[in-house]
Amino acid sequence: MTGISEKLEILYDLLVDNFEGFRAELEALILSPEKIKNTNKFASLLSELNTSYLITPLLLKISISNTGDKWLTDFMYAAINLLAEASDEDEFEIPEGLLEKLQTWVLEYQGEISWKAASLLKFSDSDLAEQIQLKKLEQHGDFFLTYTECVSGLLWHHGKKHAQLIHEIAKDESRDEKLREFINKVIKKYI
Repeated sequence: MTGISEKLEILYDLLVDNFEGFRAELEALILSPEKIKNTNKFASLLSELNTSYLITPLLLKISISNTGDKWLTDFMYAAINLLAEASDEDEFEIPEGLLEKLQTWVLEYQGEISWKAASLLKFSDSDLAEQIQLKKLEQHGDFFLTYTECVSGLLWHHGKKHAQLIHEIAKDESRDEKLREFINKVIKKYI
């Protein structure tokens, strides 16, 4: 096992002396995930690095991916975490076609892919994102966290515009109990 002094030396070498090279290698790996043995650990590493320059390559790779790609949900996880920590000053590009891909995953799939797509979607303040979130909330039967992400996105970008809908979902006994509990907490805190 490497001692702490050696570890610090390696970190200094990567993050200070050779930062641009390290950054380029990370971006290249994101664009070639088949080279990564454990994408779950890689995604966790990217999240811990908490650097906004990784958002654009992650979103690009997600936008051109397919639901069967084994690394997809790991990359979505990393992008969600980085977007959650990004500041208003951080710059990144939203690739063409990403929102349409997220729309497909939110509305036509269920489970983890739909949930993480809804989590990514909540960061978009667009008419299309709002329409997708509203349409998903018309549905029943998916993982409750998918719906909580849609509610969060609507409230985050549109405030009280959809308060009546949120109240209706909270009272709808055909909805998942965990979803209604989440919404009731949101209502008490924000609406």
